[in-house]
Amino acid sequence: MSEHVMAGLALILLLGIAAQLIGWLTRLPSILILIAAGILAGPVFGWLDPQELLGDLLQPFVSLAVAIVLFEGGLNLKIGEIRKTAPVVIKLITFGVIITWAIASLGGIWILSLDWRLAIVLGAILVISGPTVIMPLLRHLRLRGDIGPILKWEGILIDPIGATLALLVFGFILASGLQEALTQDVVILVKIVAIGVILGGLGALLIIQLLRRYLIPDFLQVPVVLSLVIGIFLVSGLLQQDAGLFTAVIMGAILANQKQVSIGHIITFKETLGLILISLLFITLSATIDLSSIISMIVPILVFCLLLIFVARPVAVYIASRGTKLGWKNYALLASIAPRGIVSASVASIFGFRLAENGIVGAEKILPITFAVIIITVISSSLLATVTTRKLGISNPNPQGVVFIGGQLWVRDIATALEKSGIPTLIIDKSKSNIAYARRKDLNAYYGDALSADVIDDVDISGYGNILAMTSDDNVNHLVALQFGKEFGSSHTYLLPPVDMPALESKKHIGVHLPGRVLFNNKANYDYLNEMYVDGARIKTIKITDETPYTAFLKENKGAVPIFKISADNGLTVVTPETKFEEPDTFMLINLVPSLSD
Repeated sequence: MSEHVMAGLALILLLGIAAQLIGWLTRLPSILILIAAGILAGPVFGWLDPQELLGDLLQPFVSLAVAIVLFEGGLNLKIGEIRKTAPVVIKLITFGVIITWAIASLGGIWILSLDWRLAIVLGAILVISGPTVIMPLLRHLRLRGDIGPILKWEGILIDPIGATLALLVFGFILASGLQEALTQDVVILVKIVAIGVILGGLGALLIIQLLRRYLIPDFLQVPVVLSLVIGIFLVSGLLQQDAGLFTAVIMGAILANQKQVSIGHIITFKETLGLILISLLFITLSATIDLSSIISMIVPILVFCLLLIFVARPVAVYIASRGTKLGWKNYALLASIAPRGIVSASVASIFGFRLAENGIVGAEKILPITFAVIIITVISSSLLATVTTRKLGISNPNPQGVVFIGGQLWVRDIATALEKSGIPTLIIDKSKSNIAYARRKDLNAYYGDALSADVIDDVDISGYGNILAMTSDDNVNHLVALQFGKEFGSSHTYLLPPVDMPALESKKHIGVHLPGRVLFNNKANYDYLNEMYVDGARIKTIKITDETPYTAFLKENKGAVPIFKISADNGLTVVTPETKFEEPDTFMLINLVPSLSD
């Protein structure tokens, strides 16, 4: 028995991580692959039965996992992201929720032929989107501008709102009279908000004080925070059913926006844990789907989903965007994205069971309908959003742009050469003179300290796929690579080799102790490059062809430092000690060429 449980748990984890990896390799939304893997492992091949595997632990596991995911989502809510678009977010989570609930409820009655009580509960459940589907989709789309933050805030805030709405509607249909129902719902709503704000605020304050006063050793900080989140979530649920989700979001959001302590290491761990939990949740709940129930209702379910996708969402977004400067492109994209996620499934499983307990006929349909809507809306949102962003040019699935940390003269000349080749650049420097000179050359430049937490909030880096730390301070370069590594990925984070690099590294182990990839070559540190420039070296762009091969260029330009390789299709390669130049090949090469070669 224990071996069976162990094998089942291992299978869930392996399928989840494999699906994430396949999604990354194929550039397909990982959500689709996770759902497909769960369905194949569960109802299709019968390898996995979460109900049998976890039994009574399934629902508590889903609830705790969702709470942690929402807390992690709250940690990503930075007020600075939505200063300009807050009205849109507020309207989406108020008027948008009401519109979606109303249309989904009517669709449940007219299209799915549900009892009106089931229909209004289902409508409340289906207003929920959530970070479990929105965050992976945003990672896949790499949107430019304000739409990413709008979708993130809406997806995270709407989870507790939708769950609360479902609870209020459930209480309403069970109440003996209208007055009793309204009074009961007002009390529940006030309790949920009060508990969320008070316990979420106190939990965040407790964590801040524990960290600020160094009352927790570094190696226990993440476990203690995780334990407090789970504990406060459980206490909130005991005080008022379903209040824990709101508490988790409030707690995370307060921590994300405070300035007293650094929580970067907590965010990093929570992002990793959140990715694992999302994978486990999708595999586990997808494996519980009753395909026969869905197949028997497939036509009305498809029509119902079309109503949600092409009527409810566009109308809700239209109302939310009225009177704003959202623009038609952003409206079209926002209207095309409304996937339902794991929180919808977990809420549906809870209320489907409660409705059945109270003798409401057809309550068993709630869960399979919700799963079908999740699958269809995830697929439609992924496909529609991908097509929309490509047609409108508002995404960067494979951004080629370069961010330079450091704005000295030779960096500005490198940026100019890239811009002339059609590669966007951004210079970040805390030297006012360097930024002023960069702007005089019409370069995109930001004045500020790259190590400040505000930089990531203030600068739109969606069009940039590479970051190069090129300051005169090796320690700053190291810290920049650490801070920006999670945004760009270690494979696209570069830094100049430190002064002692030649003595420390062999050719087989270049930069193994650094938080990013070594730029150019092993000896091209700041002092070396700066001295070359002082001696008259200049940035030159040269076309490498069969007639002028790379080896011939090196012979004619001894001491040249290749910096960037740009392929015929405008693909950018940042030159590192491991870069290979194959012949014959045609590409543009940006180099630092010594003056003797002029």
